[in-house]
Amino acid sequence: MSELRHYMLRQQLQAELELAHKAEAAGKDKESGEHYVKAGALARKIAYSAPREHSEEFFHSAGQYESKGNVIKTTEGKDRAESDEMIDKLVVTQKPATKWEDIGGLDDAKHALREAIIMPFVGGKPDFVRTTKSILLYGPPGTGKTLLAKASSNTLSATFFEAKASGLLSKYFGESSKIISSLFQKAAEKQPSLIFLDEIDSLAPSRSGDINESSRRVLGEILEGMDGFSASKEDKVIFIGATNKPWDLDDALLSRFQRKVYVPLPDEESRKSIFTIHLKGAQLRLNINDLVKRSVGYSGRDIAALCQHAISSMVKEQNPELEDLTSKQLETYMLKTRELLPSDFDGAFEKIKPASDAKSLEKYSDWADEFG
Repeated sequence: MSELRHYMLRQQLQAELELAHKAEAAGKDKESGEHYVKAGALARKIAYSAPREHSEEFFHSAGQYESKGNVIKTTEGKDRAESDEMIDKLVVTQKPATKWEDIGGLDDAKHALREAIIMPFVGGKPDFVRTTKSILLYGPPGTGKTLLAKASSNTLSATFFEAKASGLLSKYFGESSKIISSLFQKAAEKQPSLIFLDEIDSLAPSRSGDINESSRRVLGEILEGMDGFSASKEDKVIFIGATNKPWDLDDALLSRFQRKVYVPLPDEESRKSIFTIHLKGAQLRLNINDLVKRSVGYSGRDIAALCQHAISSMVKEQNPELEDLTSKQLETYMLKTRELLPSDFDGAFEKIKPASDAKSLEKYSDWADEFG
């Protein structure tokens, strides 16, 4: 498949996901489900043309989109939380393809995670050696917390359970507390396993604030689930929670995390590594070190967006006739490219700003000093 075809499929995929999210927010179940299924089909097409190191990620995404779309369409108006089969399709995922070397920088966080996740799986260890089974990843948005969890699962060849709080709290799944209970049960059944729960602060806010009874039940299920596998020496289940707002977590939950790992913004060396990863294969007439100096305060996700914006701008400039071509012409069209120039990134830096500011970074530092 041509580079142009691959690029257009990515654009179509993004459009379908935006339509799915919009319909989902409006409560249009059937319409949302149809768009998710279409997104799954597009992601599958992209997987077949993507480089080997990325194809598994697209196949994984395709399965999730298709499963979610089918769940929404076939269970419209029903109590979705009562079906374990539906939970499996949405929450349980295949082994991630992400490896440690796919993540730029974060050496301290990688070391801490490797050390924590390996010990529970060592068979010959004395009773006095305690293992870490619960880890909290915290830090600014876009710093690679999800990638770290996926690389951990890849290392262990464990069943990987990935769930976002926004999905578990969705009206499509009824009572979130039942979902949480089922999640921990299935992780125990399919061990060795790793549960990754993103946006955990949304599910387990501090009880010192004003939270409703439903949120209390959800928090109770999480605490009970963590106590269950942590108490058993034989269980090979690791729970990783991730949050951008660690100060909002309930104290009881916070105390149950045996390890808290700060995932900071990338330093200079890490930013260079991230730029190198995302510009791999591109011809450059620029000095990456200049980009590194300009990107102080940018997260890994921000840098990825910078690179994509610069590449997209170059492609549009070199191929102004794209929008006027027919579908048949597109199939045989040879995408024209050129070297990336500093000017390509000028527009990217103008458009894309760091997600975190100095004040919020100071808050992370203060919290780490007290709790980390």
